[in-house]
Amino acid sequence: MNTPSKPYFSVEEVRKNKIKTGILILIMALIILILSIGIGYMAEDVYYGLTIGVIITVIVIPIQMLTAKSAILSMSRGKKLDMANDRHRKLQSIVEGLAVSAGMRRTPDIYIVPSNVPNAFASGMSEKDAFVCVTQGLMDMLDDTEITGVIGHEISHIIHRDIMVSQLAVSLVSIIIMLSSVLYRMAFWGRGNRNSDRDNNSNAGAIIAIIAIAAVLLQPFARIIGSLIELSISRKREYAADAYAVRLCGYNEGLASALEKIGGVGPYSKEQVESLGGSQLKCMYINFPIKNAASLFSTHPPIEERINRIRNMY
Repeated sequence: MNTPSKPYFSVEEVRKNKIKTGILILIMALIILILSIGIGYMAEDVYYGLTIGVIITVIVIPIQMLTAKSAILSMSRGKKLDMANDRHRKLQSIVEGLAVSAGMRRTPDIYIVPSNVPNAFASGMSEKDAFVCVTQGLMDMLDDTEITGVIGHEISHIIHRDIMVSQLAVSLVSIIIMLSSVLYRMAFWGRGNRNSDRDNNSNAGAIIAIIAIAAVLLQPFARIIGSLIELSISRKREYAADAYAVRLCGYNEGLASALEKIGGVGPYSKEQVESLGGSQLKCMYINFPIKNAASLFSTHPPIEERINRIRNMY
């Protein structure tokens, strides 16, 4: 006889996520610092390299943050609610009620994704620009209690700024790739402002070779390293969001039943993935099973384990 899983509480999961998020940011920031110093070394001016790193960071992150909402809605083809539709009005009421219960100062915008696959996600850098997307398939398949559980889960992601973490990870990886590309070109093509004496020095040549190799290796592995760290945090965030949703809604069966129905559809076909906006959005959805996906690269924990945890919370 299997022993039921112990309940997992949102506060503890969120605390662990914050620690892992801090580690992620420190690792990425350290890599950016090293690359910037490398660029400065090649140009014989460390401050020059650091300035380039700062400029790229200041440009890339704000652009990605500011354009994230429009890009996500464009990919998912999300449309605003039709308030003449009874189901849409009910959804609006559910989101408003949970937003108030969660202490949010603003109700997130709500969009319908024209996909028959039951699913949902939330996005936004903060409460001010937060929004929730629900697929037509979810509206058709789930009852109000189950939808409430799903929305509670998505409200958790907004409250804990999980999407901001994902976007920050993407931005930092983009900066690493840019800087490593610049450093590689400077080292390989000799475009740094280095004098001939230092170029002829064997020690300097060895350092340049090491820098070039490091830059080359960082380009293909930056995305992989960033993705693995971000995906690990993403899986933990799902457990925390499930726990928060149960506490917010005051019961666990709504979300558990919703996940059973959502998990009953999948693995997704290519057409289903495209209807949800593509695999680029897989981390954001409440569940996203893909054919032959290795567990290491899975964006979500096993849905059966999530359901088991939820039903053993109270």
